[in-house]
Amino acid sequence: MSPRRRLRTRYEPGAGPAVAPAAPGGASSPAPGAEDALLASPPSDALAPLVASPAAPAPASESASPPSDALAPPVASPPARASAAEIPGRPAPEVIEEWAKAFEVPAAVEAERAESRRALARRLRSGVTLTALAVLAFATGLLVFNNLVMPRLIHGVGQVTVPDLTNLTVEQAEQALRPLGLQVSRAGERFDPAAPRGFVIAQEPGPGSTVRGRKRIAVVVSLGEEFSSVPELFGESVRSARGLIQRAGLRPGSIVQAPSEEAGEGMVAASDPGAEAILMRNTPVHLLVSTGAGSESFVMPDLLGREIAGVRRQLEALGFRIERSGAQTSVGTIVAQRPPPGSRITRADLIQLTASGRIIR
Repeated sequence: MSPRRRLRTRYEPGAGPAVAPAAPGGASSPAPGAEDALLASPPSDALAPLVASPAAPAPASESASPPSDALAPPVASPPARASAAEIPGRPAPEVIEEWAKAFEVPAAVEAERAESRRALARRLRSGVTLTALAVLAFATGLLVFNNLVMPRLIHGVGQVTVPDLTNLTVEQAEQALRPLGLQVSRAGERFDPAAPRGFVIAQEPGPGSTVRGRKRIAVVVSLGEEFSSVPELFGESVRSARGLIQRAGLRPGSIVQAPSEEAGEGMVAASDPGAEAILMRNTPVHLLVSTGAGSESFVMPDLLGREIAGVRRQLEALGFRIERSGAQTSVGTIVAQRPPPGSRITRADLIQLTASGRIIR
């Protein structure tokens, strides 16, 4: 509501400050807020009608008895609405008009505000229009791409059946796919004892699949038979030696126990095949496990035809026990021996020699 509207509404006839109900003494008091207006406004002739002159009391006859209602409290009736001329402190219409003009917004400011509102509305409409056009263009492009471009790109290339490339080299596979418009792509390599090195052992898509041209066929190429080297096992325990063999891609073989001066009891003294030998995968490797340091052993020499006295002195000097049979002479030629020549003996073994009783030249 404009300032002029508020002023006119406040001071129009019938909308002024209300007069409070009359007090018990018969005098009416102004409503709250009207007293300030009365004090602020200068006294005027309009207040004259509101000032009541004291009325002379009516003569009462002594003989008349007071009515029964004389003791009842007076009842105040609601005051009548004052007219515009009777409202105290109301400015003149000319003053109200001057006040309204003072509070009015200048026309230039009001025009500038209206122009700003119209510019903001134009910008909002432009933004909404551009957004709608962008969404429409995107939807149109998507429909054109899906319905026109993609079908031409996809269906413009014919479908072909993928041939079987296994048991072919990579070069042979490329030659087989070139007339179909397909290409070879290496997906990896792995050892395969069933396929020679450089041959295709797997493919994706598989043989007989239907694909469109210009597609790559992924193949896995064989590395051939895998070889392994026998690890160094000397001085290892049996459990550790088996683990090393398995990690090398080989298979533990049989275990043979024998005395050894170099390896401790229960340790690997040697392997068959030996360390660093190149073997195919899963080839067994046998182990020789030491039982500890054994007794000293010797190879029985050939004593036949030799003179028994000299042989006996030599063997007894080495700690062997000699037992003689046959002729009981101190001389003679050895014609038989036990153990036989080439046997492995120890100092605890008994050597039996048989002499002829005469020296044979």
